[in-house]
Amino acid sequence: MEDSPIDIEKAHEFFDALEEIIDRPFFDDSEKLKLSVVVADASLSFAFSVRLLCVGGQLLGSSACLRSQFEALIRSVWIFNCATQNQVSRLSSAELTLEAQQAAKNVPQASEMLGDLERLPHLKPLTDALREFKECAWQPLNSFVHSGIHAVHRTRFGSPPHLIDQTFRISNALCMCAYNHLAVLTGVPGIQKEVMATSLKYQSVLPSLRVGT
Repeated sequence: MEDSPIDIEKAHEFFDALEEIIDRPFFDDSEKLKLSVVVADASLSFAFSVRLLCVGGQLLGSSACLRSQFEALIRSVWIFNCATQNQVSRLSSAELTLEAQQAAKNVPQASEMLGDLERLPHLKPLTDALREFKECAWQPLNSFVHSGIHAVHRTRFGSPPHLIDQTFRISNALCMCAYNHLAVLTGVPGIQKEVMATSLKYQSVLPSLRVGT
């Protein structure tokens, strides 16, 4: 059996470096900020599953987790920048009662959250990247989640290694966005530049840079 082309150790090294950068107190202890951090952590947890599944050559599972990672990232940023106190309270319920679950259903879904974020000029670099990913990948990712044609096709005919590698790299890039958001929540001046400078050292596990970027 050939070695996996997925360099999971390099990715883990990358995220350890980012963890060290953001290992600082957050700038306040508000319910909104704490909830945003929890959901960012959920996004990173989904990403860990993506990496493990990619190493195992499992495109279906990694794609399903990638969709959840993406939506958790959007929700984390949206909670901090857009959510009302009532929406924060709905998502922060201490118990998973039927009432709490029903209330949380009224919180916007990914498309609406992304639309809200796109109205904020200071988030344009992030929302441009998220919008591009959503327009390219949302339909096939949903197909994997709901056992649609993509799941059927890849189960019958296998998963090309380049698609697994692409999933791995995209997930890592979304992790970088999550860490950048967590850096913002520290309130430390210049910390985002540290995140970006570190990311440049780990291009081997990230999507290829476009010409001119």
